[in-house]
Amino acid sequence: MEELSKQSSRVIDHYRKTAQDYDKEYDTPHWKELYDKITWHYIEPYPPKRGLILDAGGGTGKWAIPMAQKRLKVIVYDISKEMLDVALRKVKERNLKELIQAKEGDVCNIDFPDNHFDFVLAEGDPISYCEDPDKAVEELSRVLKPDCFMSAAVDSLFSIVRRVLNAGLDIDGTMKILHEKRVYAKDWGFHCWAFIPKDLKALFEKHGLNVMKLAGKPIVYSSEMEPLLRDPEKVKKILEIELKLCEEESIVGYGGHLHIVARKPKKPHKLTQEPISSV
Repeated sequence: MEELSKQSSRVIDHYRKTAQDYDKEYDTPHWKELYDKITWHYIEPYPPKRGLILDAGGGTGKWAIPMAQKRLKVIVYDISKEMLDVALRKVKERNLKELIQAKEGDVCNIDFPDNHFDFVLAEGDPISYCEDPDKAVEELSRVLKPDCFMSAAVDSLFSIVRRVLNAGLDIDGTMKILHEKRVYAKDWGFHCWAFIPKDLKALFEKHGLNVMKLAGKPIVYSSEMEPLLRDPEKVKKILEIELKLCEEESIVGYGGHLHIVARKPKKPHKLTQEPISSV
């Protein structure tokens, strides 16, 4: 990789320290029974039956593995070597080495040619954690083949503002977050870019992508509901409610994260001028 920015260095440092325990942090009913199922709902329909997938910011292979289990070839692309090491260990344990490869790299400077992948995934907020979200989406769009899909998630600005206020009523800090559209995650040691729905849609359209879906995830969940997620029947009903509401335009931004699905249009046909015949 080229010389790293301060942001990238801080992200790498954080995941160097946390990679071995990363999966444990998300082994809770909220993530496993609700968030992950909503996420899979916006991933599963869009890859082709056969093809090459880019899992950008794919970390420990959380989504690469279920895609490979559908016999898709996946490249897990991540800025953290330590996260990729965990992914490769899991890949070996599941006998998926012939389908999943790992490559270290920055989402703002993707080391693959134009129009290379049949599906691009950017789950786990790499667009929010990178140095420049505009450059990241440009790169993700560049490597995606025409007439193929991209599915990605980012931090939600409204959700962050709500959490900051609830945590300590830091009014001045909240105003700064609203102005800069990013928040400094003290526990992680780096900034996170946050989006409102219209800005996320505009960013993807700027780079030639047609937005198909824009969802908040989750919408109605709160920590008080955690005990309900231990009951399989109640989980089904809560998930059904979430999926009915998460694309509702008036409340999408209320979600903890925003999920976007976009399609790269087909290349325009070149017009050839018919020769003019002489009479």
